[in-house]
Amino acid sequence: MRSFLVRLLAALSLFGASAVPASAAPRPKLIVAISVDQFAASVYGRYLDHYSAGLKRLSSGVAFPVGYQSHSATETCPGHSTLLTGDHPSHTGIVANNWFDRSNGSWPYCASVPGSADPLDRGPQRLKVTTLGDWLKAAHPRSRVVSISGKDRAAIMMAGHHADFIAWWMDSTSGKPVSGFRTSAYAAPAGPAIQGILRQEDDSIAAAWSKSPPQLWPSDVPAYCQALEKPHRFGDIDVSGAVPPDLAVQAAAQPGFMQRSGFLNELHASPLYDKLVLDFAADMAKRWRLGRGQAPDLLAISLSATDYVGHRYGNGGAEMCAQVHALDLSLGTFLARIDRLGVPYMVVLTADHGSVDAPERLREQGIPAQRVDTTAFLAGLNAHLRQALGLTSNPIAAEDVQDLYVEPADPALAARVRSEAVDWLRQQPDVDAVFTRDQVAAAVPPPGKSAADLTVPERMNESFDAERSADIFVEFRKYTTLGWPRGSSISVAGHGSPWDYDRQVPILFWWHGAPAQTSGAAAETVDIAPTLAATIGLPHPAIDGRCLALVTACPPLAGGARGERGR
Repeated sequence: MRSFLVRLLAALSLFGASAVPASAAPRPKLIVAISVDQFAASVYGRYLDHYSAGLKRLSSGVAFPVGYQSHSATETCPGHSTLLTGDHPSHTGIVANNWFDRSNGSWPYCASVPGSADPLDRGPQRLKVTTLGDWLKAAHPRSRVVSISGKDRAAIMMAGHHADFIAWWMDSTSGKPVSGFRTSAYAAPAGPAIQGILRQEDDSIAAAWSKSPPQLWPSDVPAYCQALEKPHRFGDIDVSGAVPPDLAVQAAAQPGFMQRSGFLNELHASPLYDKLVLDFAADMAKRWRLGRGQAPDLLAISLSATDYVGHRYGNGGAEMCAQVHALDLSLGTFLARIDRLGVPYMVVLTADHGSVDAPERLREQGIPAQRVDTTAFLAGLNAHLRQALGLTSNPIAAEDVQDLYVEPADPALAARVRSEAVDWLRQQPDVDAVFTRDQVAAAVPPPGKSAADLTVPERMNESFDAERSADIFVEFRKYTTLGWPRGSSISVAGHGSPWDYDRQVPILFWWHGAPAQTSGAAAETVDIAPTLAATIGLPHPAIDGRCLALVTACPPLAGGARGERGR
């Protein structure tokens, strides 16, 4: 992985992130912002020579192959919260997918609705800042903001607080084996007309699947992907490494497969998932006549299959290769449909975070990778604290062992727990470093410092929110995968660390007539929103990101370079 990035950077034409030559082009009437969940820069670059459709087109514009989600909270919700706000999670308030609420001992979900009695209600109420879509609606009330994803949190974080239409594919929390696109009145207007659109799309999908069961994986897998097929034992789970994956084939062979709860698991971790989202997004672009009004419109799309495939099979095997190949083709079909709208448009494609491959496969390449059984790790920490401090209950709460919350409310006892926990953690062989809440809060990156050069505490600071963040921050050794695959827990690899493989993502800008420019500069995802705003002449509030001069000079707006906004 490291050698690939070194070779890639060496081959790039290097110039400053703000020095991309301006190019004459019609001001776009439609912005298409695409996030490919878990599309690491290493994965994007690995198959660069094989792209033939959508990814080839998008790579031919202004490309930053190794951009940055510069913060440490490399999860779906925090990453998506940066894409169209221009702010780091330290300002968006989205410090994780879930965090601990000290006031009541609960774990709020980033897109849940505070105070709602229905646990399935979703909305942007926990997002503390505004988005490009919000800026559009404030400047041009008739602008339309449409956001569609495989995940509710992705669609909501990209859309913001005043979207016209937000939809996501309802996941297994719906309790229904086969579901479809859904929305929430807390996220965007969800009246009869909107519900009618969703039912119409669902009925169309259901009718097609009733005639012929959906093909989750392509049958024409390229030879370069087939060459990667190899069996592995990941944790306690054996995987054939073939495409279609053996897990999907075995599940599909069971009677009533599409009526079983496992169907959604197989759909999520398959190329078909992205195709469904892109087809629906293209349908909505046509239905809403995006780009045809007097004011510019925004179509935000998040594609989730790469994330599910990466978790289930890792990012270095034939499964991910086939997924990226299918993604390239699906994006090509989608862009051709947007072309047919006949409006000037600009596309940006990036990711919410990167990823690391399964440690078993990394070790075959000579990379010192390891797994940590997080359940046992947290249990060991709490057992030590109970014994050392004479406690009768666990004093540490965590959903992610990288972010530990001290539960005792008594300040003196909490201080003893923190001190003893930090000492224990620093003695663990899989732990690289441990930082306290005060250390992270004080590690404010200096103005102008490149995302590539941030220290780990500075990366954590960009994810730090005094109200929501943890008390102890754990940095595990590089190439550590958290979690042990066993039983029904089929997740062999992941993300979430402050290491570069989880932070580095591609950032691609394309429009008709875009210059073919490839930059090795460390552009950041927080730079996307101010860049798009400048492109369509849209003012915005003070933010963390800086404008990249693509088709026009960047205006002297508030915010901009790192550190200019007070923390």
